[in-house]
Amino acid sequence: MGVDRVIEEIVAALKGYDPKRVILLGSRARGEEDRYSDIDLVIIKETEERFLDRINSVYEILQPTRAMDVLVYTPEEFEHMRCEGNPFIEKLLQEGMVIYERPSTGGEALAETSGV
Repeated sequence: MGVDRVIEEIVAALKGYDPKRVILLGSRARGEEDRYSDIDLVIIKETEERFLDRINSVYEILQPTRAMDVLVYTPEEFEHMRCEGNPFIEKLLQEGMVIYERPSTGGEALAETSGV
């Protein structure tokens, strides 16, 4: 199964989870993937779930058949880390690829940055 097809399936499965944004990062986002590459995702979502419960929820939805790393942040957590200059978020903003963004309902604000 090609990379594009895998990403399409991930996006389709996650739409019901109602994320604000799904960002692909790592070798796949850079176009350097090979058959051994995992899938690295950052999901931004309004949620009251505890951090680890969020990740478990995504794994339950996706039921991955290949290696996958997922992080789920609330918009407030993401923005706080961005403002603090978090190195991981800085790299994500430089190299990440938005693969899904929920249509805005107006008045919603997320970090307007270089592509992410």
